[in-house]
Amino acid sequence: MSKITIAELREKLAIYGDDTIVDFSGLDFYRIKSRGPKLVQIEFNQTVYRNAQGDVIVDNHESK
Repeated sequence: MSKITIAELREKLAIYGDDTIVDFSGLDFYRIKSRGPKLVQIEFNQTVYRNAQGDVIVDNHESK
């Protein structure tokens, strides 16, 4: 699942307390950016994308 609604995300997080840590599995959280009236993008310091073969690629900009 690459996209979910804010309502779905809230529902999934609702069982956790406000002091619970969120781990992004090695990605470094950067910001939340509005990309349109009904689109929000969670951004990381790494670029994550699928190549033509469908493999997930992570470019870590700090190591370049």
